[in-house]
Amino acid sequence: MAKVKRGSDELSDVNRELQKVLNKGEVRIGSKETIKAFMRREAKIIIHASNCPEKIKKVFEDADTEENGDLTIYKYPANNLELGLACGKPYSIASLCITDTGDSEILRLLTSNVRPKEKTLSLNTR
Repeated sequence: MAKVKRGSDELSDVNRELQKVLNKGEVRIGSKETIKAFMRREAKIIIHASNCPEKIKKVFEDADTEENGDLTIYKYPANNLELGLACGKPYSIASLCITDTGDSEILRLLTSNVRPKEKTLSLNTR
């Protein structure tokens, strides 16, 4: 029987891989830095907290609809204070982006947890 991952297990896996990226990869912390990296097409992964401001989420949603096949957008399942603590910072972080994953497996982990958007298909029946 396959083992089903619970939300807290997923969160601890993401936090562990995020620590690896912070130590050996390259991360831009904060919404302004994340948007700048996105506009320059430097971002490989964008992570935003569950309570990230709507105007910031809108930028990411628009990014998801464009031709950005190499970009992974992940909604962190906790608030901005928890995301800050996961990054080892004593302040809240609404969003961050990863431009270099280092030797972590975060990209593999996040792409297996991100569900592709469902595309609606209209069939003309007469």
